[in-house]
Amino acid sequence: MKRKSTLFLTSILAGALLLSACSGEANSAETESNSNEVLEGNETNETNVNGANEENGDGANGDEEESEETAVNNGNEEEYIIAVANEKDETLSVIYYPDGRQELIELDGQAHNVEVNKGTGLIWVTINPPHGHGDDDDEDGHSHGNNEDNENNHAYGSNEDEGNGELVTAYDINTLEKVAEYPAGSHPAHVSITEDGNTVVFSNSGEDTVTIVDRATEEATIIEVGNYPHGLRVSPDQSSVYVANMQSGDVSIIDLEEKTEVKRLHVGDGAVQTGFSHDGKYAFAGLHLADQLAVIDTASQELVKTIDVGTGPVQMYATYDNKYVIVANQGSEENPSDTISIISLEEMEVVKELQLGKGAHGVVVSEDSLYAFVTNMFEETISVVNLETLEEEERINVGKYPNGISIN
Repeated sequence: MKRKSTLFLTSILAGALLLSACSGEANSAETESNSNEVLEGNETNETNVNGANEENGDGANGDEEESEETAVNNGNEEEYIIAVANEKDETLSVIYYPDGRQELIELDGQAHNVEVNKGTGLIWVTINPPHGHGDDDDEDGHSHGNNEDNENNHAYGSNEDEGNGELVTAYDINTLEKVAEYPAGSHPAHVSITEDGNTVVFSNSGEDTVTIVDRATEEATIIEVGNYPHGLRVSPDQSSVYVANMQSGDVSIIDLEEKTEVKRLHVGDGAVQTGFSHDGKYAFAGLHLADQLAVIDTASQELVKTIDVGTGPVQMYATYDNKYVIVANQGSEENPSDTISIISLEEMEVVKELQLGKGAHGVVVSEDSLYAFVTNMFEETISVVNLETLEEEERINVGKYPNGISIN
């Protein structure tokens, strides 16, 4: 079932967008300048290489040219920008890796989940009122759905909703300024965006609904799904959204064009988050209470396998080379787990359990499939995992209760 409401942005004006764009250009220039200072030694190497080429002229052989090109490339390692939702600090960490620089965005409430949209350069984050979600009495980082107070929640988009603090907000990844804000329903959990940035989808856990926002028309469509919808993601072909319903143990499949639920598939206890292989063949659901990963064939929309993983799995993310899917095993705050399960997509079985920090929760993979970044919820760090060696390279301090994580 779906219903529609007209939605208005609360914090964007055309002039503000123009100012943000200009600021983005200025900030990019400043960032480039700072990067050049940090990599001063690498620039010197590049200058020396170029000087050698000029002296050697066209007589330089292919091996020398290849060696020089490699030296230059090695001195300009790609920078990743990682966004981390620090739930109990009410902040968003923006980490520049491997440079090590870190910026902090102060939020208007508790950040639960975050997703970077590469097409528009926006960081989207779900925000709950302070102390309204993920409180200390939520022992495993997920309120498993108490709908007794739903009758007291106002309808999405009504005037009475103003100021309730449940929001989905966007920040410019270059300026770190807030550029968009939408009111959400009760307990917004996860947000996902189509590649073009035009459609924003988020779950309202306390209302058993999902909201789809058309940014061009500012029209919001609200769709009823299973009990306590939590994690969700847009499919690689942009045609559908898979929603994990924690209490009912199923996945709602939503057709994005029709804006309607086309199927509800039972997958197992505690379905908490969804994900996809990047070739689009498989969808996944983390089964937090069953200690398993559910594998769904997207063509048939049927469950084809469950894979035993670590204790209390939450998020998962597949590598872009379709080699692995990485599952973060959180456990609970009283009995935290500290591993990720690395699953071969070819064999559909765990090839390695890697120990990280306490409460491994959120996970994201760089587009070059070189690194996985994992939030350790119960020790205020993120782990950097080398996907070539399948070992942890380092641990980075962030804010309190790091939850969702995303990358540019």
